[in-house]
Amino acid sequence: MLNREVLTASEAVYNGCQEQPVDVDVSLPDYCPDIQKILKCQVCPAISSCSASGDHLEVEGTYTVRVFYLDSGGMVVRSYEMEDSFLSTISLKRTVENPRIYAYLKMEYVNCRATSPRRLDIHGAFSICARVYGACNVEAVSSVNEESVEELPQNLQYTTGSGCFRQPFTLEDNLELPQGKLPADRILRTQAVCFCKEKTPMTDGLQISGEVRLKILYASAEESMPPETMEYTMPFDQEIACDSMTEDSVYSLEVSVSSVTVQVHTDYSGELTTFETHIRLTAAVTCYEEQQKSILQDAYSRTCEMTLTKKQQEIESLKQLFSDTCTHKFSIEGESPITKVTDLWNETCTVSGSVENGELKFSGKMNVCVLAVNAENTPFYFERTTDFSLSKPFEGTGTIHCNAQVFLTDLSYRLTDTGLDLRAELSITAELYEQKTINLITDAALDESKPKTLDHTAALSLYFASEEENLWSIARAYCSSLSAIRKENDLPEDATSASGMLLIPM
Repeated sequence: MLNREVLTASEAVYNGCQEQPVDVDVSLPDYCPDIQKILKCQVCPAISSCSASGDHLEVEGTYTVRVFYLDSGGMVVRSYEMEDSFLSTISLKRTVENPRIYAYLKMEYVNCRATSPRRLDIHGAFSICARVYGACNVEAVSSVNEESVEELPQNLQYTTGSGCFRQPFTLEDNLELPQGKLPADRILRTQAVCFCKEKTPMTDGLQISGEVRLKILYASAEESMPPETMEYTMPFDQEIACDSMTEDSVYSLEVSVSSVTVQVHTDYSGELTTFETHIRLTAAVTCYEEQQKSILQDAYSRTCEMTLTKKQQEIESLKQLFSDTCTHKFSIEGESPITKVTDLWNETCTVSGSVENGELKFSGKMNVCVLAVNAENTPFYFERTTDFSLSKPFEGTGTIHCNAQVFLTDLSYRLTDTGLDLRAELSITAELYEQKTINLITDAALDESKPKTLDHTAALSLYFASEEENLWSIARAYCSSLSAIRKENDLPEDATSASGMLLIPM
């Protein structure tokens, strides 16, 4: 009779990227002036939902196409913006229940040309990248109900994902321009960054609170005046439903901005001084559960031959949830001397992590987009890419896999004679998983037709053991018992501490 234990492991059912094309033919609306020169064309994709259904992963979202250009006079920055949706279906290796999904978007390229002063031809692509893990249940023998069988157990302790939850929510507010600011005529650019400050796990839920920092670049009706920048802070307090959450749960949380909509409205006096703002956020929570299992590592019979069926199984266990910030200082030069910076932002920021020589190392890239004015008071645009890194001591052995994310929390600058000195504050989070291979016994059988020949002429045998020799191997070779050898020789461990003679009970 065999007793069995079910091990729940994580199996990667998808790890890759799928390209999503962007092909847009734009005719400017009547309220937009003609194009003299294109400064910048950007495509900003965002995920609104992702879910696994059967053996397919569906990723749904939107992308915003934004074009900055100079109008026919060549001195005023204009912008045109449009939004479209996408739905991508990705095939998985098999059907999964309660999958753990990591999805992100990576911009590949964008090309934009003006075919006429009123028409734009835009072609580009972004990649939908995902890693999907599903539960994989494996049966292993935990014990054998037979008096003649000696067992070598192994205790496994590991952490697996118990549930992955995504929940959208929305922030809405009417934001006022302070006194002294020119009324807004049109929005040129918006950017929102989310900060989660407090997290309180509860039964079947997670209470989170934080804030969204919103930056708005707008232009007034007075075309001789340069664009203005406003920054606002919008607090939020939200409960996220998580069926497998308890007050003691280990979990990871990511709150991202899915979309930002800002429209200019009049106040009570009729002035355009109110920004009607809608920000859509998505909270992604992954819960983890401790697993403790006792299974057989090896077994043999003292009386007859025994056949074991074995297999190797990959076990992935959460080792650490990492969170830290780093400051990156660097300098960039523009194509023309800069007299004033109109706007400064980051468009893409990527990071990867690894464990090397006792250190957790992160390396990544970020780009800096600059809208500026030169000595002739002419607006111009340029962008630069910079590398950043962060290293921290790490204690641990085995193969470590790192899922890392990064976002920019602050970007400041100082104007120099040749360009800009910049300071970027980055927030890096990561989930570190330990991957190891274990040997499982999936079946065992006794062959009573092949009895073992035992020497019963003596109660003890003598064996000369070497230093650090494994007692289990000795007991198996002599068809004895590990516990009996330890007791007979007064040994506290399962291996010899020094070479010498051992008494083997027969």
